[in-house]
Amino acid sequence: MRALASPVRSRAGAGLLCLLLALVAGDGLAPAAWPPPPGVPEFLEAAPGQPLPPPLARALGRLEAAALEAHIRFLASPPLAGRGLASEGLEAALEYVAAVLARAGVAPLPPPAPPHEAPPSFFQPVPLRAVHHPSGCLELRQLAGASLRQQLFAPGVEVLLPEVAALDLEVPVVFAGHGIREPVLAHDDYAALPVRGCVVVVLDGTPEGPAWAAPAVRRRWVGDSAEERWDAKLEVAEELGAAALVGIELEQAWEEETPPSHFFLPADELPAGRPIPLVTASPAVAAFLAAAEPPVPSLADRAPGPLPGMTARLVAVGVEERVTSRNVLAVIPGSSEALRGEAVMIGAHVDHLGRVGGSVYPGADDNASGVAALLEIARLLAESPVKPRRSILLAAWTGEEEGKLGSDFYLRHPRWPVEKTVAYLNLDMIGHRFSPEEIRALVTASTCQCADRFLSHLDAARFLETGVARWAPHLDAVLQRAARGLGLALHLDRVDGRHGGSDYRGFARARVPFLRFFGNFFPGYHEPTDTPQGVDLEAVRQQAQLCLASAWLLADE
Repeated sequence: MRALASPVRSRAGAGLLCLLLALVAGDGLAPAAWPPPPGVPEFLEAAPGQPLPPPLARALGRLEAAALEAHIRFLASPPLAGRGLASEGLEAALEYVAAVLARAGVAPLPPPAPPHEAPPSFFQPVPLRAVHHPSGCLELRQLAGASLRQQLFAPGVEVLLPEVAALDLEVPVVFAGHGIREPVLAHDDYAALPVRGCVVVVLDGTPEGPAWAAPAVRRRWVGDSAEERWDAKLEVAEELGAAALVGIELEQAWEEETPPSHFFLPADELPAGRPIPLVTASPAVAAFLAAAEPPVPSLADRAPGPLPGMTARLVAVGVEERVTSRNVLAVIPGSSEALRGEAVMIGAHVDHLGRVGGSVYPGADDNASGVAALLEIARLLAESPVKPRRSILLAAWTGEEEGKLGSDFYLRHPRWPVEKTVAYLNLDMIGHRFSPEEIRALVTASTCQCADRFLSHLDAARFLETGVARWAPHLDAVLQRAARGLGLALHLDRVDGRHGGSDYRGFARARVPFLRFFGNFFPGYHEPTDTPQGVDLEAVRQQAQLCLASAWLLADE
C-alpha cells in the first residue's frame, strides 16, 4: 500500500525551493475528424516512410539524453523524498517544473476567466481531502430460521476496504457469478437479479471455455492490474444500482496488505457516475459465502441469485483534513489563426509514493522519466521558430498515484475546452524496454499476419509499444508516420482506455483520442530501487521523440 508523508500546505520548503531554482538557473469528441487509415497493422516495422516536416526533424535532432538525465536526477534526488502527494518534495518538484517551463519561454495556461489583474500562473490549485487513520470493517450475517451465522473480516488480512471518507451501510447480499454482461457471448450474470440497493458479490476472472480466451474479452474482464480487473465489473454493478461491490480474488494469489495510514480524495463531489465502493476480498470470504444456506462445495458452484437472509455491513471511517496540491499547466499557441483554438495536450504525472514504512521511493522511472520528456518537448517546441498550426498544451499532473486526482480535477475544471482538445498524449514510465524474449512472445501471441517478417527484421533497441485509443483510428496513421520518420519499430496496443492505469483514463472517458507512451514494467516498479541508475536514457529519448513527433503531426493536420 502507499503510505505518504504528512500533508503540508502548497508551498515547498525554502531550502528545497532554493535548490531547484539554482538548478534551473544553471542551465467528448475531438473537433477535427480524420479519415481512418487504410489498414495500419498492429506491428510496424522500422521502415522508411514520408519524411517528417523539416522544423520537426530539426527539433527531434536536438533532443538529447543528457538533458533528460539532468531532470530525472533532480526529480528522483533524496531532497525530494519520493514526491509523495501533499509533501514538500512534491511541491518542490512542481515548482521546478514551472521554473523550467518559464526559463524555456513557455507561457502559463490561464483559467478561462482569470481573477482581475491576477499575474499569470502555471499552477492550477487542486483541493483534496486527506483521510487519516482510516479504519472499518466488513461483516456478513445470515439468519436461517433460528440459526445465525456471522463473521467479521479483518481489514488488510481478509479484505481490502474502499478508500472513502465515510461509509456505513447494512443491506442484503446478492451473488452475481463473475459479474459479467457480455452480449457478444450471450452471457448475463445479472439476468433478472434484484441488485438495486444491495451489496453485490462477484468472482474475479471469467467463466471457463475457449470463448472467454478471446483477447478482446479478456482485455475487458480480466486486465493486467487490480484496477483493470474490477473497473468493468464495477461499471456494470453501478449501472444496475448496486450499493457496493465485493470482488472475490480467487484467480490472483491473495496477499495481505497493511492498511494505509492515510489516503487522499477529491475535495469536491465527483459528477454523476461516481464509482460505487469496492471491497476486494480473500478466499476466506468466498468460503463463508459457499457455506451459506443452501451450502455449495465452492462459491464458483453457486448459481447467481440473492443469498436468503444474508446482509452485509460495510463501515469505513477516518479523520479528514483539507489539503491543496497543484497541477502545472502551460500552452504553446498554434501558428494558425484558424486552428489555434484547438489543441493537442501532452501530460505526465509528477507525484510518486514518497516515504513508505521509513523507506524513500525515488520514482525515477515512475514518473521522473515522463516529466523529463515533457520538459524537453516543451523546450524544443518553444525554441522552434516554426510552430504547429494547432496549440499544444502541457500538463504536469499531481495525484496520479492516488487515483488520477489532478487530471480528473482538470477535466472537471478545464482551462481549455475539452471539446476543442483534439488528442491527449500521456507520458508515464518510459525508461524501461521490452526484452527480445518479451517482444517475441508478444508478437507470436498476436493474430498479426506479419509476425514472421516483423521478427526477422527486429532490432529490440529500436522497438517501442504505444497504447492508442482503438475508437480513434486516425491516430494509427499518425503513429505510423512518426515511427517511420524516426526509424522505430512499433507495437500499436489498441485499447479502450476508460479503465486504464494512468492519467489518460479520464480523457478516454471524455472521448478525447489518446496515445499512451509507456515503456515496460520492471522489478523496481513501486520499490525503493526505482533510481536514476536503472533508467534506460536512450529509451526515454526515443519515447520523447515519438511523443513530440506525434503531437506535432496531430497539431499540424
